[in-house]
Amino acid sequence: MTREAPVGLDALLLVVCGALLHAMWNLSAKRAGGGVAFVWAFNFVSVMVTAPLAAWQWLAQPHALGGAAWLAIGVSALVHVAYNLVLLQGYRLGDFSVVYPVARGSGPMFAVLGALLWFGEMPSALGWAGIVAVLAGLFLIGGVVRAVVAAPGLLPGIRWGLLTGVCIAGYTLVDAWAVKTLAVPVVLYYCLGLAVRTVFLTPQVLAERAVLRAEWLRNRRHILSIGVLSPAAYLLVLVAMTLAPVSYVAPVREVSMLVGVVIGARVLREAVSPSRLAGAGLMVLGVVLLGVA
Repeated sequence: MTREAPVGLDALLLVVCGALLHAMWNLSAKRAGGGVAFVWAFNFVSVMVTAPLAAWQWLAQPHALGGAAWLAIGVSALVHVAYNLVLLQGYRLGDFSVVYPVARGSGPMFAVLGALLWFGEMPSALGWAGIVAVLAGLFLIGGVVRAVVAAPGLLPGIRWGLLTGVCIAGYTLVDAWAVKTLAVPVVLYYCLGLAVRTVFLTPQVLAERAVLRAEWLRNRRHILSIGVLSPAAYLLVLVAMTLAPVSYVAPVREVSMLVGVVIGARVLREAVSPSRLAGAGLMVLGVVLLGVA
């Protein structure tokens, strides 16, 4: 294994900006409360938004999509669909306050382990300290340990959250392989993956056109905002993965949980416990360590 250089300031800024956009579109999704038709609708908007630039990249680099690239696009799309289905099942069987932080905290943890095995990345000592600080902060913000001790009945939510985290790590590693190793143009790769996901969900949506129509009338503002913010957020992360080790990028992108604490307190008027403040502090420390490692 090779010891990786620390994440650069440019990559760090890209990931943090992506995290801000991620938190913003998740707030919109929370307010909308949509289902499969809602997911299809904002994915369709995202395809339309990214298609012009993706087409330009395809014309500029006609040989960019070999067999391995198409394999990555297909696998990533399937894992993203599985991620959506597993996450929704977790929300049905477990508490949001357990499933979400477990998923967002375990995802980068599994991604770091996968990067060690797949890409042979070996973070520096300060890099490891930063990764651990970010992950510890995530679990403190989510109150996962307190929830498990106080209510063992929440274990189903934790199991589904962990399975969601595996999916997050899966598409993170596949996407990193595509844009970092295969050098597939980022926007082209992302847009084609979105298109495959949209096509996969289309039969179910067409069978329930009335639901789609009602979803658009009720949540068109959220559909449009997520359709723009979601691809912008992840495209920034994909670009960052071409500039820095995946084992650094994956944990830092979950700084969106830190933004979520602020949004919860300021926008949704949720109570912020001392443990959440401590978790936020750990996340800030972790990002600083990764930036100056």
